[in-house]
Amino acid sequence: MSRLRRLTLTDKWFFVTCNIFRARSPFGLEDFEILATALDRVRTRRAFFLMGYVFMPDHWHALIGVPAGQSLSRIMNAAKVAATREINRFHGTRGPLWQSRYFDRIMRTVREYHETLEYMHLNPVHKGLVASPGEWPWSSYHSYGGPGPEKLVMDRVRIPADGNAYL
Repeated sequence: MSRLRRLTLTDKWFFVTCNIFRARSPFGLEDFEILATALDRVRTRRAFFLMGYVFMPDHWHALIGVPAGQSLSRIMNAAKVAATREINRFHGTRGPLWQSRYFDRIMRTVREYHETLEYMHLNPVHKGLVASPGEWPWSSYHSYGGPGPEKLVMDRVRIPADGNAYL
């Protein structure tokens, strides 16, 4: 089976999904804290934009803006390595934390961007973890006016008002 090659695009926004390796235990609250800290450190080093996220017990989603001079592959690799190192250290474990691949989809329109953000914020509700998105603390929902404090500060970007406009 051949491996699909990733496009190397910059100045684009991506919806990414990163799944935990099947042999690992689901994340707990401490793991979410560590993941948030690792992702924020990588964001500072790699200078990418984070417009939305949700951390779930077995995966996480994010809306990531890739600036010129960076690539989504480098950003995701750095995030996965940093989180693996810190979470393994916390639990006194070794070995892979993430599945080897991640999933990504480029955001083409403003409507798609908003629908994806809504999908991420409703993910804990659809999985039966909470009754409303405001009850889940590990989501950018709180950065967009939801109740509760922000765990990660989102990058504010200007997007057109027209839902059919291309990003």
